[in-house]
Amino acid sequence: MFRLDKRKIFLLYHYYLVDKFFNNKRVDNLDEKEQKRFFWFNDFLKDETYLREKIAKKLKVGWEFSRLPPLEKAILAYATYEIFSAQDFNQVKMIIDQTINFSKVYLEEGKYRYINKVLDLLFKEKNTDEFKKI
Repeated sequence: MFRLDKRKIFLLYHYYLVDKFFNNKRVDNLDEKEQKRFFWFNDFLKDETYLREKIAKKLKVGWEFSRLPPLEKAILAYATYEIFSAQDFNQVKMIIDQTINFSKVYLEEGKYRYINKVLDLLFKEKNTDEFKKI
């Protein structure tokens, strides 16, 4: 069962906000959940270029991932990473549903619609193409 992790989205938001990752904490000083998030983030960074390319192909013509606001980048990147990591299609549906609900709360009114469209297109690609699993 999938459960959206707001703290992972926050990590990505911070990363896209300052355009780099600053980490002054030592991993051994973090609790177990924070250590898992830290390792998740490092895994994410290894695949970020691939994920950005996948997202960029699903944006409207003329839109660029690099020009999206930081929170929208973070939401799309988080959900895309989770979709690519998903074990089954029911899990992908849960990822999209929870991401849309999160977007409705934290983004401007109506912004969730294009998030939904991009994630839906990624889901369809996974469904038909079985793209690279991260």
